Amino acid sequence: MVPSIQATAPKASGAAAAHGPVGFEQAAAGALGELRSATAAAIAAAGGSGLNSLALSRKLGIDKSLSWRMVRFAQEGDAFAGSKHLPGDAGLRIFVRAIRSAAGQACGDALAAALDGLDRVVREHAGNRTAFRALLANCTEGGLTDDRAMDFRKAAFQANSALWGIEANARVMLAFITQGKSGTDVALVSGYLGVRRNRRDLSWPVARRRVLGHEGRTREAIAMPLDPGVPMDAPPILAEYSSLPAESLRPIGTEHGFWYELPEGDIGSAGTVDCVFGERMPGAGPAPKSGIVQPAEVLLRLDMPVEHVLMEVFVDRDIPLAGRPTAALFGLLSGGTGENTADRERQRMPIAEQPVELGNEPRSWSTPVAPRHWEMVHDCMRWLDRRPASFAIHRLALRWPLIPTALVMSTPIGRA
Repeated sequence: MVPSIQATAPKASGAAAAHGPVGFEQAAAGALGELRSATAAAIAAAGGSGLNSLALSRKLGIDKSLSWRMVRFAQEGDAFAGSKHLPGDAGLRIFVRAIRSAAGQACGDALAAALDGLDRVVREHAGNRTAFRALLANCTEGGLTDDRAMDFRKAAFQANSALWGIEANARVMLAFITQGKSGTDVALVSGYLGVRRNRRDLSWPVARRRVLGHEGRTREAIAMPLDPGVPMDAPPILAEYSSLPAESLRPIGTEHGFWYELPEGDIGSAGTVDCVFGERMPGAGPAPKSGIVQPAEVLLRLDMPVEHVLMEVFVDRDIPLAGRPTAALFGLLSGGTGENTADRERQRMPIAEQPVELGNEPRSWSTPVAPRHWEMVHDCMRWLDRRPASFAIHRLALRWPLIPTALVMSTPIGRA
């Protein structure tokens, strides 16, 4: 659909206060409101009522993408939300010149004055247009949920990949929560698809997982390989879904046990690998209790630049659910682990994406993010002696996630 603009311009949100210090949000709202009003008036003067963006581009002799952006900006009821459609400074100046030619000097001067007002706010509060866009992304309702945030996330992925020397197409985690003898049993499948090294001298830990306890601390449990064919003392790799042998991984001892590290190697296509691991931990989750609702939390560390995140929780239908799973993101840059401790709320980051429930048809669970997804799920259920109908399934998908962060998916278990 080609957007159109009516002759009646939206009301200005008002200029910034003339006296006393003005905060960024107030100043930006005033400047953007003035520019939006001036833009709407200029479009109306150039073409009259009902002029759409394609007709406007022909009338003004400008690129249709530029006219579309300006019409969309003028249409938005919220100045902050509309700012995402604004072109760069060069595009704005082209638009001003075209308006002067089509609608007269006075109309063009009014638009230029509104643009100068916005430039003053940018200089005083942000320093440059890029920083201004970043500030605006956090002023919109919900924060970091619009197209600008995705642009920033994509740019961060590209920069981190080049700087750190490693990236992956996908970070995956499948969590199976089943009824156990004491509490609930947890099986985790976690790994990377399409890991690419951009530096041949780089090594990287690729197997480190954590299930959080229902009492706000890590619950210790004996972890066993999910694949019964893997020895207890070997890396719990799922060989069928990994392109490198377990013995090629380097074990690294830590206070939390062993992590397994992808050693140095070639770069380019020869350095692209898949590595997926699976473990089962009896009694690692909370025991359902009558009258009590407890969160079963699964944590996924995000510390490698990845394009896609696929996180799924499979809950045995024998376990009572008290609601839908929810997702939260916690920053690790300033400390913290994402574990369920009293102070982790200080690291909470905005996240717009939330889990969605999948249907009962397993074949519909397929996703291009993980081409062999259904095969992997089928094998996991076979090892757990379960069938697809045994589970309620929820999926969380993200693209270009912030790093370093901890992604937590919390499932309320029990009956209130």
